[in-house]
Amino acid sequence: MGRTKDLILAAVLALILSFVLFGNGIGGDFVFDDTIVIVGNPFIDGQLGGFGKIFITPYFAYQPHPGLYRPLTIASYSLNAFVLGSSPVGFHVVNIFLHALTSFLAFVLLYRLSVSKIAAFAGFLFFMFLPIHTEAVTSIVGRAEILSLLFVIGALLLALKQRYIFASTLFFLGLLSKEMAVAFLPIFLFLELFSSGSQASSWKPGFQKAVKNIYYFIPSVIFYAVLRYIALGEHFLKNDATAVYNPIKFASFFSGLWTSFKVFYLYLVKTFFPIHLSSDYSFGQIPPVKTLVASLEAMLGIAIFCLVVLLLFRGKDILMRSGIIIFLSSYFVISNWVFKTGTIMAERLLYMPSLGLAFMIGAVFVWLGPRVKNTRVLYGCVSIILVFYGFLILDRNRDWLNDANLYESAYAAAPDSIVNQTNKAYLEFKAGKYMEAEEILNKILYLAPEHVPALNLAGQNYKKLGQLQKSEELWKKAIELRADYLRAYLSLGVLYYENGYFESAENVLVDSVDIYPRWSEVLFLALTKVSLEKPEEAIELIHKHFGDNPQQKELRFALGWAYFNKGDKESAYRYFEQVKDPKTSMEDFIRTFEGSEVVILGEF
Repeated sequence: MGRTKDLILAAVLALILSFVLFGNGIGGDFVFDDTIVIVGNPFIDGQLGGFGKIFITPYFAYQPHPGLYRPLTIASYSLNAFVLGSSPVGFHVVNIFLHALTSFLAFVLLYRLSVSKIAAFAGFLFFMFLPIHTEAVTSIVGRAEILSLLFVIGALLLALKQRYIFASTLFFLGLLSKEMAVAFLPIFLFLELFSSGSQASSWKPGFQKAVKNIYYFIPSVIFYAVLRYIALGEHFLKNDATAVYNPIKFASFFSGLWTSFKVFYLYLVKTFFPIHLSSDYSFGQIPPVKTLVASLEAMLGIAIFCLVVLLLFRGKDILMRSGIIIFLSSYFVISNWVFKTGTIMAERLLYMPSLGLAFMIGAVFVWLGPRVKNTRVLYGCVSIILVFYGFLILDRNRDWLNDANLYESAYAAAPDSIVNQTNKAYLEFKAGKYMEAEEILNKILYLAPEHVPALNLAGQNYKKLGQLQKSEELWKKAIELRADYLRAYLSLGVLYYENGYFESAENVLVDSVDIYPRWSEVLFLALTKVSLEKPEEAIELIHKHFGDNPQQKELRFALGWAYFNKGDKESAYRYFEQVKDPKTSMEDFIRTFEGSEVVILGEF
């Protein structure tokens, strides 16, 4: 009966605390990577169109170069939009629910392996109150982290009950959520070898049995690998990270290794002392370590790593050792120690490794219990820390409400990051401070002349300053450096379209639509085709990708404009009625555009 009460209490706490801690982020917009992954994704349209194709498509739809394949995460977004609509509110709510469920399952696993329910609750609360989790929960794309851990914990719980086929199924779902789930395999092997009930802590003679049981998970790995290859092709085991996003990838062996241990140390600092959190730590913010003795942080990282490994082999407590295995196995995937990832550091990536830290905290409580004379002091100190962490989470959620908040906070916390500097220049650009934006962008491009987002933004900025030739040159360079960078294609295509170079615009925009048929590129390609007196092709283009009743008003206008130029005024007026101001007559609305070769779209 006591166990049931503990589980109910943990479930209620997980749900309530998740919404208390992260609820003030529900009203946030799609920000940062959300706009790349979700907004405009043809599979996240609220209609479940082509749902099955998600499982043979890269994470960034139609773009295999980043080397990312997370179809179950994309499928969850598609279902999210279908059931709750396209507003970011529904996506935030689901993220919080998933975090609550993951936290509860983390408690169940802790409870299963711990000799003390106090240790289980301590580790559970530590996991729930970590401010470094804010990016994983409040940033919508952080769902990949949550889902992968959710399925990994579920698979571990089933494996402990020797339900290996079901465990293998959940492991497969974890892999489909994010590559991080591969950490399940070493964790599973450890628990098979060393856990017996909830108290064993010594080597078991069942090595052959453990190896035999791992065979249950091989089909999941093979099936996942096949699907991943279908989706990514030659980019199956590659990523397109540049020196800006992951300088470790391009450093010499020892410099990269020392830098990776510096990052290891920084992750732990950001976990336990979560001050000055940032959405990016790219090139400039974490300088490469040339020699080990020149970096105290790198040396501390190595020392902590060695201490943790020593505890793994010398320790006897199953909870502590399990925590170390969970931490090291999942951290290894993102560590850049062997395999170079797409980023040098990102807070959301510590979501799964932090479960191991939660286990270790639980083990510390078991050790402290009989050694602390006044437990009220201990619990009081823990309560103060949790309350402090809670306020930090609430404050951090506000940073993720919109791009402006996020970019300003990231720039304040990590001002040397080239990405954060680019985003700061974007804020200046949006505020109409083009000279200030130019100054920042010039500094960025001096340090990182091949940083494509900065090249694209600089092109936009020069366009506002009337220097169109510079804009053209920068966008061409961006496309040359990264053949799938759609923003540069769109910017260049719109530049040609607005200045009457319709054939050039058509060529550029056709290439962009071939890469990824987003509605924005399809829109301007359709308008360009109308300007080239090809209204039938414009209509066919929109119908092919978005049907005859697209969600975007701009596409409905483009259909109306194409029909109008084709001479089918009845069809044209039908679409115009859907987009024009009801107070404006059809004659006045038509008069605004009639006779124009170039239509500049504003607010309808």
